Amino acid sequence: MLDEFYIEKLVKKKFPYKSRFFPTGIGDDSAVLNLKDSSLVVSSDSQVQDVHFNLKNFKPNEISSRALAVSVSDICAMGAEPKFFLNSLFIPRSTKKFFINRLFEGFKFSSDEFGVKLIGGNVSLSASLIIDVTVIGQCINNKFKERGKSKLGDIIYVSGKVGDAANGMTLLRKTRIYNKSEKGLISKYIAPKPKIKLGKILGQIDYLTSMIDVTDGLSIDLNRLLSGSSKTLGAFIIWEKIPKTKVNKEFISDKLFSNNVLGGGDDYELLFTVKKENHDDFKKLIERKKLEVSEIGYVASNKGIKLSRGGRTTTLEIKGFTHRF
Repeated sequence: MLDEFYIEKLVKKKFPYKSRFFPTGIGDDSAVLNLKDSSLVVSSDSQVQDVHFNLKNFKPNEISSRALAVSVSDICAMGAEPKFFLNSLFIPRSTKKFFINRLFEGFKFSSDEFGVKLIGGNVSLSASLIIDVTVIGQCINNKFKERGKSKLGDIIYVSGKVGDAANGMTLLRKTRIYNKSEKGLISKYIAPKPKIKLGKILGQIDYLTSMIDVTDGLSIDLNRLLSGSSKTLGAFIIWEKIPKTKVNKEFISDKLFSNNVLGGGDDYELLFTVKKENHDDFKKLIERKKLEVSEIGYVASNKGIKLSRGGRTTTLEIKGFTHRF
């Protein structure tokens, strides 16, 4: 029979971690962390069945891996190093032990890959599967990045490719055989990779003014990045400079492709701004460190976001995923 005692035993077996930073191990009412002279960053995120994933397209281990990845990405967006995590599982009645075993295989695989240690959690009965993950990160040299600190003229950068995950989700809805490139796009949606190494590098750059991860869409997250900087500031971005993967137009139309790039979300890339006067220094750093980042525009005096495409400039409609209740 599957019950909370089975899950507690399973967790202790898979995550036996103890150290001078975490002396108690898993099992107490709270976790004790010993961290000296350091700032912490803490973030939580939830993955809800039929909102963030469904059981048709996701294996159990993929669900848990994704849940951890998206929470770790929030720590990366602060320029910090993810260290520990807690997971709360809300489990439907009649769930099998096999499913839970696979779920924790995903947690174990990703926690090893991301270098984070499980230090606790909770379980409860639920009408559907919900996974809530809290990640604790450590600020390197007590430095961290925030939203809303950009200034007029700052250069806007984004890591990786934008729109890949949304295009992957679009393809996943079409039942057919996928080629290698399409499988790569689907993987970006199902198994996102938080930018841990890049986040730690960017977090130490004093002339990097603001940062966020692309969770809900490029336009909506760029708008969030700039909100708080000034009510009069906006952005000017160039379509041709936005890094993106070509797709087969037979399955993804030009209009849908544009929507996925500008408002698709789920990429978990890092979007950030750099002081204009230090731009040459940053370009040298990109070359030296071989950073996979692309300049896509600049912080402008116009309110909202202007998009240049094929030499024509328009005001971009802010699009992206929003929870509506």
